[in-house]
Amino acid sequence: MARKEITINDKKVTIEANASTILIYEDNFKGRRFLQDVEELQKIKKESDIPLTIFCRILWATAKTADNTIADMFSWSAQFSITGLMGATKSAIEIINEDIKSTSKN
Repeated sequence: MARKEITINDKKVTIEANASTILIYEDNFKGRRFLQDVEELQKIKKESDIPLTIFCRILWATAKTADNTIADMFSWSAQFSITGLMGATKSAIEIINEDIKSTSKN
């Protein structure tokens, strides 16, 4: 389990990655595969090439893992700018990778 507090548009947001992140993601975004979407983001070299929907979904799922009381993705993401969300995506990917690495060592 990896957890981190980040700042998006001057607002503190806690994000977390663990097994429930995958469940939250795939339950809320039918037909999407969490690890495939994370892998797709990792392959992208330029931030401007990242599909907005993927990074919003991943970031929201990590925030929802940390705090189950946050609103649905559309309401939650509306409080942030696109640039703010894009900047926070790297942190979400880092904690997901951290959780995957720590899990594979056990």
